[in-house]
Amino acid sequence: MRKFIFLGFILLNFIANAQKISVEKNLNSVQLGLLSFSYQNETRLDRNISLRSEIGLATGSSLKEQNGQKETSFLIVPFINVEPRWYYGLDRRARLNRDTKNNTSNYISLLTSFVSSRTALVNTKGFEVAPYIAVIPEYGIRRSTGRHFFWEGSAGVGYQHNFMDKSYTYKIHENALFFNVQYKIGYIF
Repeated sequence: MRKFIFLGFILLNFIANAQKISVEKNLNSVQLGLLSFSYQNETRLDRNISLRSEIGLATGSSLKEQNGQKETSFLIVPFINVEPRWYYGLDRRARLNRDTKNNTSNYISLLTSFVSSRTALVNTKGFEVAPYIAVIPEYGIRRSTGRHFFWEGSAGVGYQHNFMDKSYTYKIHENALFFNVQYKIGYIF
């Protein structure tokens, strides 16, 4: 009888420890990047997959060349990002007893970004700037520092489509290769 009770305790302990790690159910945070500030929500879709939606402001510049003279305009424009992420390193981090809270892991994602430069909050020279949509496969790293803070870095190469007004002349192509490198720090609520 004692053997069965002992085996029962071992079996219960094994079942309790066999629970698999997964991404957080819902994370809300603010992020500060090198050229952007944003609010984001990350929602779990599956055990290792989440959907990250983000809205924010990005800075940039526009160059206008007229009669041989160049002028530069400083811009602050709104953007919207939607990004499914696959956190492929969660199980390995849990196996090695490393931190996995706040989705701390390496990931692969498909960033879809829309930047509306027609609704610029700041456009110092009033230049016409083409809005664009970009689709970029990315590789990223996300790490937590403390209970609420995190940092993440990502890089990818993708496709950008510029919505051009035909009455203007642009120095960019309608379809282009888009390089994206980001480093952001954030605070989770």
